[in-house]
Amino acid sequence: MNHFLNSDVIWLESVDSTNEEIKRRIKGFTKPTWIIARKQSKGRGRNGNTWFSSNGNFSGSIIFFPTVEHTFLHLYGFFVGVALYNTIKEIVPNDIDIRLKWPNDLMIENCKVAGILLESVQESICHKSGLIVGIGVNINSSPKLKTNSEKRYKTECLESFIDYKINRSIFFGKFNDQLVKLGSKIPEKNLCSILDIWQARSYDKGSRVQISDNKGEINSGTFLGLDEIGGLILGENTGVKKIYSGDVYFGG
Repeated sequence: MNHFLNSDVIWLESVDSTNEEIKRRIKGFTKPTWIIARKQSKGRGRNGNTWFSSNGNFSGSIIFFPTVEHTFLHLYGFFVGVALYNTIKEIVPNDIDIRLKWPNDLMIENCKVAGILLESVQESICHKSGLIVGIGVNINSSPKLKTNSEKRYKTECLESFIDYKINRSIFFGKFNDQLVKLGSKIPEKNLCSILDIWQARSYDKGSRVQISDNKGEINSGTFLGLDEIGGLILGENTGVKKIYSGDVYFGG
């Protein structure tokens, strides 16, 4: 089942959050549907963070209705990440370093350019289980955030790595094509196979990594790859630990 084939697209001028707009309209959706806004006023990232969205960048969300068990829905974050990587790989020069960062970010030259947010919607709301995937991409501009211990990565935009502006609708067309193409290769019954494809586009095994959990505790060690459900495997002096949530910093 290809959830990204023949999806509907709704273009909006401005909205608080494309994820929230989907929730407000959800009863009217019977097939995969995108909501894409020129500007978001209250865009959200993971763990309650704000995603700053400005005119000319890509802010969009899609809702679709997977048939996999609820415990595997998070794998679609890796799926969308691979499609996003493949899209950007076609746009920037070959010598530019692009990496997927666990769990749902895309980096160019170690600067954050894009993020993905997943939200499941329970049957009590829409009479069937849905998954909302929000995607924010800094296409032509990026917010200037202070880099501190919590936000150690600089932000950057695609335009900085090429010599022309990218039209938002053209970018979406390329991205949607990659989602459809990947959906034709990865059947939902074999969704776990996306993890190997994602890992090949991430940081190298053996890289130094720091992980800050929701309590503010920091784990440092060596990146050893992903487990069978997408958890990060961390090598420490005391052994091996599996991480299933947290903010990750590669390097140093």
